[in-house]
Amino acid sequence: MNQNFVIQKYIAELYQQHRHWLYVWLYQKLGSAENAEDVLHDAFSKLLRQKNILNIEHPKAFLTTVAKRVMIDRSRHTKIEQEYLKHLEHQQFCDEISPEKILMAVELLEQLAILLDKLPERSQKVFVWHYIDGEKLNVIADKLQVSSKTVHNELVKSLIHLQQRLPILQDEF
Repeated sequence: MNQNFVIQKYIAELYQQHRHWLYVWLYQKLGSAENAEDVLHDAFSKLLRQKNILNIEHPKAFLTTVAKRVMIDRSRHTKIEQEYLKHLEHQQFCDEISPEKILMAVELLEQLAILLDKLPERSQKVFVWHYIDGEKLNVIADKLQVSSKTVHNELVKSLIHLQQRLPILQDEF
C-alpha cells in the first residue's frame, strides 16, 4: 500500500476521532467559531507535512501541541502585520505602497521572526537590540556583561544564519 495513502487515511481517522473536542477547545481559547475552524484546518494541514506521523503515541496531546503552534504562528503573523502597518503609517508611506508589497514585507518579516526563534536566546537579543532598537554594540555588551567583540561575533553569526535561510531580498522593499 502506498505510504501517502496510509498517511492520508490515518490523518482522516485522526480528524474523525478528534475534530470535535479540538474544535471545542480552540473555540474556548479563541472565542470565535471562524478562528477555531481556521486553526483546526491549519493544524490538520500541518499534519500532512509531519514526519513520522504514524508513530504518534498520544494523539490528543500531539494535536493540542500542533494547534497551539498554529495559534502562536497566527498571533505572530498578526502582530508583525500590525507593527509593520503602524510603522508605515508613522513613515507616511502607506498610500505609496501597494497591498501586495505590504503582504510581501509582512511575510518576509514573519520568516525573519521564525528564523530568529531558531537562534540562541542571546543571539536573538543582540540582533533585536542592535537592528530593531538601534542600540550600539558597547551598550549591548554592557547589558549582557560581555565584550563588544562577543556582541559583534553574535551579530555576524546571526546574519550568516539568516542569510543562508532567507530568500534573496528583492529591491522592491
